Amino acid sequence: MLIIFGLILSGEGVYAVYQNHHKGQETKAGKKETSNIELVQTEEGTVQITVTSEEAITDLIYYWNSEASQTIAGNGSKSLQEVITMPVGENTLTVKTIDVNGKQTTKQGTFILNADKPTINLSLIGDKLKITVDSKTELSYITYQWNSQNAEKIEMTTYEDKTKLEKEIEIPVGQNTLVVTAVDIHNNQSEKSQEIKGVTKPVLKAPTIDGDYISFEVTADEIITQVEFSFNGSAYIIKSDVIKDSKEVKYRLKLKKGTNYLSVKATTASGITEEKFWQYNKK
Repeated sequence: MLIIFGLILSGEGVYAVYQNHHKGQETKAGKKETSNIELVQTEEGTVQITVTSEEAITDLIYYWNSEASQTIAGNGSKSLQEVITMPVGENTLTVKTIDVNGKQTTKQGTFILNADKPTINLSLIGDKLKITVDSKTELSYITYQWNSQNAEKIEMTTYEDKTKLEKEIEIPVGQNTLVVTAVDIHNNQSEKSQEIKGVTKPVLKAPTIDGDYISFEVTADEIITQVEFSFNGSAYIIKSDVIKDSKEVKYRLKLKKGTNYLSVKATTASGITEEKFWQYNKK
């Protein structure tokens, strides 16, 4: 438990975390390039990038055609796996790795995605997961299923635009597998599977009053990275270097006579936030 007394003045909230599984694989000695890059197109309309390296990888860079590149930090790992969405049509993917010694390995591949096949994208929107489905022709239905639960089916008959669906869904707590299937009126089918970890929001307990002081407490299932609070119009922030990898933070403030206003916002390592406001009167 971390207990902080006094004020720290500074000038200055998804429930979910996407996860990729890395499978290590040794490369053969004697190769000029330190990394081996494999590109595999999946039935879901994505390309799986698998990298194994003799040296620690600092960066994985990829781009489609001449578009802007995307960079993923290697974090010193010798194996990486990333699944990326394919553009519609025939496109060239370029993948490059850079190891700790500055050596680069590059691989290109050309992939074709059927334009008539629906495309599925998943993204985090606040504390929910957003499913987006686009199709060149009208969609018939979409299903989504968490783990071994019964699949939820969305019929497109009630939608004015039957070529696109956007839906936000709740994410269960814990490690989960989500499978989304989209089927158009010609029975073309796309499926996307994603592992997602759901975690709870930080808990902001009701402040306690002790004489001339008011204390608030924040607890979470994971590391708290930042606590912001406003007290009687003044804004403050407690940063990670003060919190020091704690899952619990307490703070005490001195009340003034009359009405006191306190708002607290906490953020965890997964970017999950929670915010509350209280008002107290002191005679």
